[in-house]
Amino acid sequence: MLAATVSAGAQTMYDAITFSQNQYYGTARSMALGNAVTALGGDLGSIGINPAGSSVVSYGQFVITPGVTISAVNSAYSPEGEKAYGLDSRLSHGRMNMPNIGATINFKTGNRYGVRTISFGFVSNQTNNYHFLSDGFGSNSRTSMIAERADAAYGYDERVLKEYNSFNNTDVPWDILAGYQGGMYGPYGWDGLYAGVTEMISPDGDYHYVSGPLSQTSYRTKYGSKNDIILNASMNISDKFYIGFNIGIPTARYRYNEDFYEAAVNPRDFLIQYDDGHDTYFLNGSSGYQYLAEMAGIYAKIGFIFRPIDGLRLGASIQTPTSYTISESWSYSAATNYDDSYYNDSAVSPQGRYSYILRSPYRASFGAAFTFGKMGLISVDYELADYSVMRFSQLRDGYRVADPFLVQNWSNRYFTGLEHNIRVGAELRVTPEWAVRAGYAMQTSPERWWTGSDGQMVTAGDFEADPNAYINRVKNLVSPHYYNDRTRTISAGFGYSSPGSFFMDAVCRVTRYPAATFSPYYDYDSYDSFGNFGFVESPRILTYRNLWNVAVTFGWRF
Repeated sequence: MLAATVSAGAQTMYDAITFSQNQYYGTARSMALGNAVTALGGDLGSIGINPAGSSVVSYGQFVITPGVTISAVNSAYSPEGEKAYGLDSRLSHGRMNMPNIGATINFKTGNRYGVRTISFGFVSNQTNNYHFLSDGFGSNSRTSMIAERADAAYGYDERVLKEYNSFNNTDVPWDILAGYQGGMYGPYGWDGLYAGVTEMISPDGDYHYVSGPLSQTSYRTKYGSKNDIILNASMNISDKFYIGFNIGIPTARYRYNEDFYEAAVNPRDFLIQYDDGHDTYFLNGSSGYQYLAEMAGIYAKIGFIFRPIDGLRLGASIQTPTSYTISESWSYSAATNYDDSYYNDSAVSPQGRYSYILRSPYRASFGAAFTFGKMGLISVDYELADYSVMRFSQLRDGYRVADPFLVQNWSNRYFTGLEHNIRVGAELRVTPEWAVRAGYAMQTSPERWWTGSDGQMVTAGDFEADPNAYINRVKNLVSPHYYNDRTRTISAGFGYSSPGSFFMDAVCRVTRYPAATFSPYYDYDSYDSFGNFGFVESPRILTYRNLWNVAVTFGWRF
């Protein structure tokens, strides 16, 4: 995924995927089994995947699962697009979390056949963790974030840029406004032409260019998690068929911070001359973007487990699309520092706010499990979700001339598709009290690209850059193709079950995400020191993310 800073909140196809995707957590036992629990049940981590799981056992439970999540991200920087990546840097950070907490109550009917037990449950299971920290750094003498900000301001009236309340009274993107008011660039030549403080203007005033090497650093953080609060009811019918129903209330908090710094390797390369006759030298500049999304939604889920013969269990569940209400807030900042601190400047935008509705995909899970008496078990799951049904809509529809999310919803429809998730788990009981477990899961990406009518590759970004050409059939999408991205999870753990009511499980797992490429600022048209004009690529930062989870479940049966 190639991403760059945006001028407002989210509401893009990529954000819809981020908010909709599930990376199941649950109890330490369900995580150790790779969450291949659709046909198993009996565990409070399984209830979020198959509601019938709460009635497989004949007792009630209370469990609590504290844990630690560790993000480990390797980053490599290239100043020339995706051509010359340097050495990796690594950034790790841990946080406490609560993957699972809940309880079920089991009522016996006294029937020998038919409905034997009815179970009710209240569970909170974590379904995603956004923890991520990365830094990428290197030297760049070709492009500059400050120069790109000046290039993006081309054509804007300087009186609009400097207006006190311009963030709320103009349609100029906030990153451009923050850059100007933070002293990153200024006008020269004819109206609407700007140069950055990292650029030199040619003696004849015809062009400007990055005048020396810059030390650049990109630092990004993501925090937050998504949790499903589940209200569950299920029935055991003749110890052969189990059926359950969930009302799910997912809640999430997702915080994203992006900071970019560039400093002069040799400040003497960056002479700044002011109209008042004073000179100074550029030292460094920084830009920041802060974004917060808070989400709440609702969905329904139904599932069953069937035991056709002793030892074999078959299970399936289906979940409706989730209706999320998402509230966003965001802000921008910019700062520049000089050899003479008198000229230092900074700016912070007001906080933008927006709320909207997102419909996420439906989900269907299928599983089979075989138990070997009291020795152990093996379980396999397959889950799919259709992301092409994702849709943004206004929180309050009312009267409108046009759909404000038309382009985003077309992107959702054509540039996302099916996500496949395969999970496998095994358990071996080494003594009546102790068991060891292992699991594996593989999840595909729902993102796709198309072959266009001209035979060229068309990405979601290409479509969104010229949507009317495709909507009006001037250009056509011919055949879709999925990206070959895979998210893989490996887990292992053990469990202890006392002769009484107490039990305990522990797990360690690692999730390996596909490589991702990030651009801290946009590509732009620029000159070099010889006056040659052309398109230049901004830096790229290649990241490899591993997410480690360690959790312990403490439980009591009653």
